[in-house]
Amino acid sequence: MIDEARLVRTFLDLVAIDSPSGHEAAISRELADRLQQLGGVVEADEHGNLVARWPGEGEWLLLSAHMDTAGADTGITPVIGDGIIRSDGRTILGSDDKSGVAVILETVESLHEDGLRRPALEVAITVSEEVGLRGARLLDKAQLRSRRGYVLDAGPALGMIVTSAPSQDSLQFTVRGRKAHAGSEPEKGINAIRVAAEAIAAMPLGRIDFETTANIGVIEGGEATNIVPDEVRMRGEARSRDEGKLAAQIAAMVAALQEAADRHGGRAEAKIKRSYSSYRLEDDHPVVAHAVAAMERLGIEPEIRASGGGTDANILAEHGIFCAVLSTGQTDVHTTNEHIAIADMVGCAKLVQEIVVTA
Repeated sequence: MIDEARLVRTFLDLVAIDSPSGHEAAISRELADRLQQLGGVVEADEHGNLVARWPGEGEWLLLSAHMDTAGADTGITPVIGDGIIRSDGRTILGSDDKSGVAVILETVESLHEDGLRRPALEVAITVSEEVGLRGARLLDKAQLRSRRGYVLDAGPALGMIVTSAPSQDSLQFTVRGRKAHAGSEPEKGINAIRVAAEAIAAMPLGRIDFETTANIGVIEGGEATNIVPDEVRMRGEARSRDEGKLAAQIAAMVAALQEAADRHGGRAEAKIKRSYSSYRLEDDHPVVAHAVAAMERLGIEPEIRASGGGTDANILAEHGIFCAVLSTGQTDVHTTNEHIAIADMVGCAKLVQEIVVTA
């Protein structure tokens, strides 16, 4: 039986362990210990990714989440009020995706306590998901025995099932101008910051259409106010669930960059790297249909939707492991307003248990 108090305590314990992407050593050790205490055979790779297994009946079923949190926030202080867990307003909360991890741990413990029938169960908890799904890309997918499963990494509404997600390309743009003294001879310079600003202003950014987005998120350059800057570096991304639209979006951004550089006599360089590729599960795919049936038995209203964000399900799908993504109730993630309703997290745990025992 899902134990609400224990689930909340587990979530709070995990939130208390700082784990920004790239700094997951402490939480990886903690989770390895917890999974072993639950009887799992645990393997940790050199990056900190964890895989745990419990032999059982029939085909292997995967449950997956990630242990890192977005950004650089540490010292997260959760506050509970009116059935909602929030941060104290200074940081994110980390329900993305420690709520998913907590739900998995509670589900496994509940199954063990109740002696419920279950399939052969495999759990994968990855690092560095928030930086281009890096942990899942580095995980040795060949070791995974499951060909189906569920990734617990969505929100906000309990009952949401994400069945498709976009491809993402990461962008690195460099503008090179010419250095000069800004006070005595600015005419001799080519201001790379101005070129970059004009390029960004000309790029289609934000919500392009219902399945395509683009963003420039980082810009760096310049040395001093009295030097015409000769180099600016920008980092961004573009996403779409349609590969043709993604290619067109990238082309438009690169064209804006090049046109601005040409206009001022500067130079531009663009590096494009595929972070992950899109996937789509039809509504009648077995993992989707099984989740819908489980929700209906529990009185949860299913909501099948496409996502604008990638998850580890993107990487798993590339390797023939097809997963639906389930909501844990996480809301306003990556912001200081991030919160999660205890009832939603408990409801997710009950749903996952129902999915597992009927798989």
